[in-house]
Amino acid sequence: MTAAHPLRNPVGHMAADHPGIVKVGRAGWFAKGLVYVIAGLLALLIAAKASGWSKTSSTPSEEASPTGALKTVAHSTGGPLLLWVLALGMLLYAAWRVVSALLPGGTDAKAWAKRIGFAVSAVMYTTFAVTAISLARSKPSNADGNAPVTSASGGIMQHTGGRLLIGVIGAIVMVVGVYRISKGAKEDVNDELDLSGLSAQRLLWTRRIGAIGEIGRGIGIGLVGFFLLRSAVTYDAAQATGLDGALRRLAVQSWGLIVVVAVGIGFAAYGVFCLTTFTHRKLEAP
Repeated sequence: MTAAHPLRNPVGHMAADHPGIVKVGRAGWFAKGLVYVIAGLLALLIAAKASGWSKTSSTPSEEASPTGALKTVAHSTGGPLLLWVLALGMLLYAAWRVVSALLPGGTDAKAWAKRIGFAVSAVMYTTFAVTAISLARSKPSNADGNAPVTSASGGIMQHTGGRLLIGVIGAIVMVVGVYRISKGAKEDVNDELDLSGLSAQRLLWTRRIGAIGEIGRGIGIGLVGFFLLRSAVTYDAAQATGLDGALRRLAVQSWGLIVVVAVGIGFAAYGVFCLTTFTHRKLEAP
């Protein structure tokens, strides 16, 4: 039998030679899971209030998004310490994404799309980490994750071609959302996972929870893209909003409540999926 060439699986060799990289990444996945569980519960709280099930008034911390999840932690007992822990976890996750983007692998369009996605994810979670650190070092603010989207959209649309750019970005974000939904529908949730040691029953439920999570995430991402595209079509930057703003707008409609609940359940499910699989994460080339 011919021996395997040592360079045939460089990613596997990297993981074997540097196990600390994998451990660091897994810690990041755990932190990501916590943030998604909280964000999902906040989305369900929006639905409960809109339907009249909950009579409590809204507070700035109840923003149904990762930023809102961090603000909710900030208002809790021991919030600053928990925020530092989450910030560290998200920085570790961002580092995992940077490493994943730089791994040797494919060079076709699909591989490059994955690399770009990893890089965008690294930037996004670094931003969340910075937000967590800011909240940990000071009093929780009333700032929200919706205003930057509205403000940036308005600024871009003031320039020539800006309206078209916002429309294109919105369309791309919607496509990403549809892609996530399709992955969930096909239970294609095994990326970067080694599930070989799981029992048949646990494997079944892991895939189902992951599928629900992907569908919920896809709907949430698609909503943000829809409102970006809508802002370009109507030439109204106020139409552009983050996830929390999109959910609150939908929650006032009876049919919209179903969407909000779906996103809440999906986000919470995705968080549980991350929390229950973080020890099975592995480096995987694009």
